[in-house]
Amino acid sequence: MTEPKILAHPSRHTRTLVLLWLAAAGLIALTWWQVFSLVSASRTREQAGAEQDLANITRVSQEHASRTLRSADQVLRFVQLRYLEVGPRLDLASLTDKGVIDTEIFNQVGVIDANGIYVLSNLPLKGRLDLSDREHFKVHVGADTGELFVSKPVLGRASGKWSIQLSRRITRANGEFAGVAVLSIDTGYFTHFYSELHLGANGVHALYGLDGVARARKVGADEVPASAASGPPAATQKFSTIGLTTPMFEAIAAGRTAGTYTLRSAVDGTLRHYFFRKVPHYQLAVVAGLDTQELLANHRSARNALLTQAGIMSLLILALAAALSQYLVQLRKEIAARQSANDLLQDRTEQLNAIFALSPDGFVSFDQQRCVKYVSPAFAQMTAMGQVRLEGLDEHDFSVWLAQLCPATPSFSGIAALRAQVMAGKSDAHELIEIGGTVTRTLQVGLRCSLASSVSQILYFRDVTLETEVDRMKSEFLATAAHELRTPMAGIFGFSELLLNQEFKVEEQKEFLSIIHVQSKLMANILNELLDLARIEARRGKDFRYTRVCLQELAADVVKALPLPAARAEPELRMPTQPLHVMADANKLRQVLVNVLSNAYKYSPQGGPVVLQIEVVTQAGMESKACIRISDQGIGMTAAQLERVCERFYRADSSGKFPGTGLGMSIVKEILDLHRGELAIDSIWGQGTCVSLTLPMLLAAPTPTSRPRPADKPLGPEIAAILPAKDLKPTSP
Repeated sequence: MTEPKILAHPSRHTRTLVLLWLAAAGLIALTWWQVFSLVSASRTREQAGAEQDLANITRVSQEHASRTLRSADQVLRFVQLRYLEVGPRLDLASLTDKGVIDTEIFNQVGVIDANGIYVLSNLPLKGRLDLSDREHFKVHVGADTGELFVSKPVLGRASGKWSIQLSRRITRANGEFAGVAVLSIDTGYFTHFYSELHLGANGVHALYGLDGVARARKVGADEVPASAASGPPAATQKFSTIGLTTPMFEAIAAGRTAGTYTLRSAVDGTLRHYFFRKVPHYQLAVVAGLDTQELLANHRSARNALLTQAGIMSLLILALAAALSQYLVQLRKEIAARQSANDLLQDRTEQLNAIFALSPDGFVSFDQQRCVKYVSPAFAQMTAMGQVRLEGLDEHDFSVWLAQLCPATPSFSGIAALRAQVMAGKSDAHELIEIGGTVTRTLQVGLRCSLASSVSQILYFRDVTLETEVDRMKSEFLATAAHELRTPMAGIFGFSELLLNQEFKVEEQKEFLSIIHVQSKLMANILNELLDLARIEARRGKDFRYTRVCLQELAADVVKALPLPAARAEPELRMPTQPLHVMADANKLRQVLVNVLSNAYKYSPQGGPVVLQIEVVTQAGMESKACIRISDQGIGMTAAQLERVCERFYRADSSGKFPGTGLGMSIVKEILDLHRGELAIDSIWGQGTCVSLTLPMLLAAPTPTSRPRPADKPLGPEIAAILPAKDLKPTSP
């Protein structure tokens, strides 16, 4: 019926076609406007992401440089002090061998006397070296600035290597110039570190002095070793000098410590986006730059894809506009799509409302008159407010009500006090309060101001009771650690004082020295294990080197190298013939096995076999896991002791007959947790203990198209030579 009407009214038909094409033109224009908006947003997003990456990289580089220089400065201060005490008798080589001076990252450390002669070194000196013309010596002759001097890269006359010289003036008590303590750092030390921070084929990573000279510089994968620079021309190419008028130095001169800029390199003509940070307390700055072509590579791909899609969409709109029927179909599709989008938006809104209502943090919002507008369920649960209605209370009455819930002093200081902190420029204004009741809770109260038309400020509450309890546990741990260290220290101090103040027979002296040695070894073990625990907790496995590890081979290696008590047999190994693999740090897993095996022998002094068994554990509906069981027939533990066996410094035997630090099983549990493993201990008092170490197992079977890995082969003859045939008891895979 419609089509005849259109034919009967040409003007309406024409008007409909005009409107149709106008609508098509509008849709095309809207499509391209949206594409250009997305392209612009993509470019902005890529630049912002790259800038954030560069900011993080330079922060890492800044911390690396600061720690390196602080470590070097500690060595220089030590050499400076010791040289003033003993003069030329200072034996740097002996101090280095003993570990008093740590030269892990240094080429050489030494002393230049007041005449510029290199007189002391931790390395053998080859003849008389006159360094009076070196900048790192001359800068200290006139006056003592009290600062660490970081030189430009120079070819060391003593080491024969390109290095950065760090020096401090040695001044006698009367102010007389006594010489210079100097330390050399290989320039490659920094560039090797930068190699781990990938910035693309044309990325730049450098450490510059504020004099404009690079101390270390790496462009892309180009890292020239220090030994390649044999003369001034090579040195000029290796250690770049840039003008002090570059944006980085201008910004630092203006007082900024970090920032970004874009600059085209005068060397290779590459346009790069840079981020720099000044190294605190030193005349140095780290800078990292990305080639803008590489930076925007993803953006260009996205732009091309969007332009292609926009072109296709334009053609589609034109095709649909060719007929009225197709236009109507398209219109219905648009309506359906919009309805779907509205439904999706409503669904997401409901999800956000549910998440907000279920949030563990409490929120109280205030309207423009600073009266309570909304109270979240979490806040009501935190404060056990019951039927109390807070909506409509002004901020003063609310502050009074909240302060009354705080039994301890000081109580809540009030919203006005928090707002004053915000107005003073403090970005995160908050305070801690305790809420009384059946259960005392510690809450962190913070305030955020808002410029919205309906909300003036939001008070947020976070339950930090657990964090507070953790702080208390840390304090208890520190007290325990101090007590454990004080016990061996008392023995060392007491017996050494006896040896210093009284005369004893040689046998008695040896006995006292033996006690001092044992106590020193115990204290060193405590410190080493504490440092190991601290390193594991701080890094949370970031320094673990996870590889594919065969458990049978690892167990055999551990047993072969395990020191055994006198007259005790090696652990009995029971392992399947098919290799079992896990993804683990082999050294850390070896440490776990050594700790558990050592305990098995230590706490079975009457003898008896120690068994190390490896097997596959399967549970319904779960992936198979590899389990290492180590059992002994020793003294065992009670149920109460089992509950505390992984506590730090806890020893099941308090008689002192079994030496140890009480940290071994804590380390075992930390390492297993970082491997997503499980620790289980079964023990019967007087009968023995069985420790089970469970780890996620890797599938050993290769895919049909892949080549079999060496780790998937049957156990080699070296394992068979260690294990008796009767111990290779197969278990079901």
